[in-house]
Amino acid sequence: MSVLTLMPADTELDVHVEQTRDLAGGTAAAVFDSPARTYRYLLTRIWDPTTKPLVVLMLNPSTANALTDDPTIRRLAGPTGFARREQAGGVVVVNLFALCSPDPRDLARHPDPVGRYADVFIRTAAAMGDAVVVAWGAFPVAAERSQVVVEGLRGRGVRLLCLGTTSKGLPRHPLYLPGAAALEPYGVTA
Repeated sequence: MSVLTLMPADTELDVHVEQTRDLAGGTAAAVFDSPARTYRYLLTRIWDPTTKPLVVLMLNPSTANALTDDPTIRRLAGPTGFARREQAGGVVVVNLFALCSPDPRDLARHPDPVGRYADVFIRTAAAMGDAVVVAWGAFPVAAERSQVVVEGLRGRGVRLLCLGTTSKGLPRHPLYLPGAAALEPYGVTA
């Protein structure tokens, strides 16, 4: 599956696409704002294009790209990752904030942490799976933005799941969860 087939057809986008194929025939791709990789709008690891991928909406991108996985992507797409456990055909990752940074505190300091096309790719990714797994963790910077995105997805009839919630009802981030963490419906919190 080419990442170009995942691009929104009704929108002309000025983005930088990176894609590679592995020896097993799978594809890995990333869509950035430019070769400088300030914003990452979409990341995919597809090993079976005949089966729907696990779509995951997290906080913000770290260091993963088409050639390199970070620990979170390995946790989702690796041999014992959540996507394989769920028998998905791959994983598609989008983020509330498209700004690439291994430190989420950078989001509050940046003038535009969302990025120009984040919402376009969130909507596109949501249409690819049976549901969207929300997994941004307990970061205060996500409070307002996550409500807007969740309302938008629900307004489109998207089913939201999570890998459990914190005591405050926030969707847990997958990195340090046990492999047995079950997907469950994501509820609205006040």
